[in-house]
Amino acid sequence: MTPSDIPQVLHRAYQQVTQRDPGTLDRDADIRALGVDSVQLLEMIVIAETELGLRVPDAALGSVETIGDLYDMLGQALPQTQTQGQALPQTPTAVR
Repeated sequence: MTPSDIPQVLHRAYQQVTQRDPGTLDRDADIRALGVDSVQLLEMIVIAETELGLRVPDAALGSVETIGDLYDMLGQALPQTQTQGQALPQTPTAVR
């Protein structure tokens, strides 16, 4: 997946989490004004992470206020994850 896939992924995540059609998710739209609370935002991020195959650093989550912030956060995480995934294959680790 590429950064150009992010708007479609977020649109689907919003629909799945809120059970509403957002129409166009404008970059300047405030997350709270769209009726998304903090738990729903986390659910949207988890859906996006799964679909895009990436992991967003927990520290970045507190800075999301607009749809644009969410686009940017996911876009920044995407190349790092793809590079890491190609360089080092992930292997299961044992829990002691």
